Amino acid sequence: MDILQDIVFPQSPTHLMLLKYLFFLTMVLLLPYLSVLIGSTLFSLMHFSKGKKYNDKKSLIFAKELIDIFTINKSMTIALGIVPMLSLTFVFAQLLYGTQLNFTPDFVFSLLLFIAALFNLYIYKYSFALKNIFSLVNSVDIKDKELVGEFENFRNSNSKLLSYSGWAALLLFLIVSYILLGIIKIANTQILESSIEKIIFSTDTFLFFLFYVSFSLAITCAAVTFKYFKIDAVHRSKDYLDYIKMFILKTGIIFTFLMPLLFVVSLLNEPVHSLSFSVFIVSAIIMMLMLMISILFYLMYKESKVNLGGTAVFVFLILSSLLIYKDQMAFETKNVKNVFEQEKAYKLFAAKIKEDAGITEVVEIRGEDIFNAKCIACHRFDSQLVGPAYNEVLPKYDGKRAELINFIMNPRKINPKLPAMPNQGLKPKEAEAIADYIVKVYQENKK
Repeated sequence: MDILQDIVFPQSPTHLMLLKYLFFLTMVLLLPYLSVLIGSTLFSLMHFSKGKKYNDKKSLIFAKELIDIFTINKSMTIALGIVPMLSLTFVFAQLLYGTQLNFTPDFVFSLLLFIAALFNLYIYKYSFALKNIFSLVNSVDIKDKELVGEFENFRNSNSKLLSYSGWAALLLFLIVSYILLGIIKIANTQILESSIEKIIFSTDTFLFFLFYVSFSLAITCAAVTFKYFKIDAVHRSKDYLDYIKMFILKTGIIFTFLMPLLFVVSLLNEPVHSLSFSVFIVSAIIMMLMLMISILFYLMYKESKVNLGGTAVFVFLILSSLLIYKDQMAFETKNVKNVFEQEKAYKLFAAKIKEDAGITEVVEIRGEDIFNAKCIACHRFDSQLVGPAYNEVLPKYDGKRAELINFIMNPRKINPKLPAMPNQGLKPKEAEAIADYIVKVYQENKK
């Protein structure tokens, strides 16, 4: 797990800023998608259990369609799930470079669990297809008794696999979300060393996880409402849509009213050092958006304005962005010292790379600048100040540039009536620049 720590190195301020943007975009992709995976899997399992128990076809159809909505193809799960998690692993390793906080093992563990969860989810998804095939076959039509027994065993095994894989996927998704939220919350605290125990047994993590579960179920309700009543409304029967409406909107109202309560409890439990005026402003906006979502669900349920599902999804996306931004501000407040140290380390790192590569940085030395800083306090060209006038002493150095440079670097007392010129500690290139500058000005004044 230390491989990633070995390949990261100090970054420039510009690159650190880009990494912060990448962190935000990655979280905007990952957390909402993980939310709808949790919500749709839970709702699907609930309706599958109901359909199996009461032999309700509407419940079974709805259970299958819920899974299909957010697993259209494997590319979607890779782009919105696996890639963001890999990106997040690298971004955190880079932003926390130079600290004792190492979340790489936790991210890798979460990624493996997430892949396992997706594997189980697709087993659950494809087991529905087998269930549909089994339902088309009537065992009475099979005359061979051995085949009947074998067919029934296959059907029962598929039914168990369907249930077990679904619950396994849900459990793994919840564990992944808990660890990810824990990493974010722990990174905002003053804890100097990371460990999986601190992530798991953190009160702050647990409270925010409860809010996140509530958020996941609510956003899933909004997405399902938009899907069935905005996109697919003309292709569905009224009876089926009424069944979906009754469940989704009731559930949505419950969890949209729970969200603000859980958010406030989580906010009050956060470390004081991570709470700034900006965080409070963003938190107030978040509360207003959650209130807006609650009103939208109430209107959809009470006034049957199901066409507001798209608006609810849009507000949820803004809400999720602000939630991520709030935690990012808290993280940056805590990490500001490390960023400063990393910027200093970058300058040393870049200088060493150039030195090893034999690249020397060319710095322009301006004689005028050095003259104004070192010489102008004691010397003038046309009059004596502390030292003699240049117009009187420079003629004897005509054509003797090396002697003039040597005198500037190693001054000595020449005129007993004037004080000795102090040694300015100039480098050879600086002395050359001053000599060339004063000779140039002297010659221009003679014209």
